[in-house]
Amino acid sequence: MTRQIDDDEPAASSDAEMPDPNHPEGAQGAKPDEQISVSANEYEALRREVGEWKERCARGQAEFDNARKRLRKEADEAGTRAVARFVKPILNELDNLERALESAKSEAFAEFAQGVTMIRDNLRTAFANAGIEEVATDGAFDPALHEAIAEVERADLPRGHIAQVHRAGFRLKDQLVRTAQVVVAKPVSASTP
Repeated sequence: MTRQIDDDEPAASSDAEMPDPNHPEGAQGAKPDEQISVSANEYEALRREVGEWKERCARGQAEFDNARKRLRKEADEAGTRAVARFVKPILNELDNLERALESAKSEAFAEFAQGVTMIRDNLRTAFANAGIEEVATDGAFDPALHEAIAEVERADLPRGHIAQVHRAGFRLKDQLVRTAQVVVAKPVSASTP
């Protein structure tokens, strides 16, 4: 069995036209309305081959899209890690400012304390603008975010809740930059007579 395949190009306006020698088909003398005879087996083989090529193209496009997404994600994560490495030493200086403020609570150091407070607040604002957030330290102890450095007996807090913050913790997006160092509450022990 033979299958006829029609060319989709419009038929020539007249048979008297000369073939264009610059056009590949025209140079060979083929007419646009000419039909090509192909056997059914050849037609099916060509149709399958076209389908395979379409499938390969679709797979290649999907692989390209996945690679682009993966590279974008890896670049974003690398940027986050770089910022975290940059910020970590600065956080220690922020701790030093906090300690300086704590020790300068007398009236003689009021202006000094005001200046240090302003520096600390500016640093915290810069961190917030860069997406660096302080880890929450109210409520229950979370080992993924907090580092327990001591326990203290507290009747006013449930066991395992944070009683005091020794050093603030910070995160950048989903990455923990530094854990918060905290003191955790434990029940008051019964006095022995």
